[in-house]
Amino acid sequence: MSEETSGRSQLRTLLRFGMQKLRQEGFASFVKGGIEHVRRLSVPKEAQSAFDRRYGTDTAGTIPLWKLQIRSPHHAEGVRYQASDPDFVRKAIEILQIPLERFVYIDVGSGKGLTLLVASEYPFRRVLGIEFAAELNAIAAENISRLIAPRCRDISSVLADAASYRFPTEDTVLFLYNPFGKDVLKRMLDNLRSVLEQNDHELYIVYSNPIFSQILDQSGFLERLDLPIGAAVYRHSPTHGVLQHDTRTHIHVVGED
Repeated sequence: MSEETSGRSQLRTLLRFGMQKLRQEGFASFVKGGIEHVRRLSVPKEAQSAFDRRYGTDTAGTIPLWKLQIRSPHHAEGVRYQASDPDFVRKAIEILQIPLERFVYIDVGSGKGLTLLVASEYPFRRVLGIEFAAELNAIAAENISRLIAPRCRDISSVLADAASYRFPTEDTVLFLYNPFGKDVLKRMLDNLRSVLEQNDHELYIVYSNPIFSQILDQSGFLERLDLPIGAAVYRHSPTHGVLQHDTRTHIHVVGED
């Protein structure tokens, strides 16, 4: 599949996602959410530039996949590089209100590593990025090397494919900024389920720009949380019972800020 074909597929998915949100939330809420989403998209460029000036890093910019060397059968499922807003990442971490020192932070599709740098400001047990573009992974490693006195000292970025990656068995906060299409997302969730079935533990997923949120809603092992942040946030807790193949949607759509 070409990148142009993949782009058309993403556009159709966005349109379906928009119609679904309109039906669920009503016109007024839908328009409010759309305005907030546009505002968030306009902020990161300035925020990233300020972040890079402060820390001497390289996280800004937008890079289409055709400019990158990617050796993965899932290349066509990928989405261009565009970093998250640092302040949004901080809010997403803080809103969970969990003992961070117990958790590993993982950004799937971590690009140049901006969210890894932000996560290192917190006392996570470990911070890890998963990226399938070698050039972006190399930039992330260089950015990590520039950190001075991070609160989390175990920070790394690995060159790997989320569709086949073996996730750790530790309590985890997983960050997604719409990094790939639904087929890879399904494979990633299967990998997570497999790990949880072998060693059940606590898992949070922050899904920014959640185009395929219905896949997580129907996973059967994730509970959707209603938190005041413009993302879909999910939790799996061992205390909520055994894993089960349940396709019900658990909790209503997360509201926008």
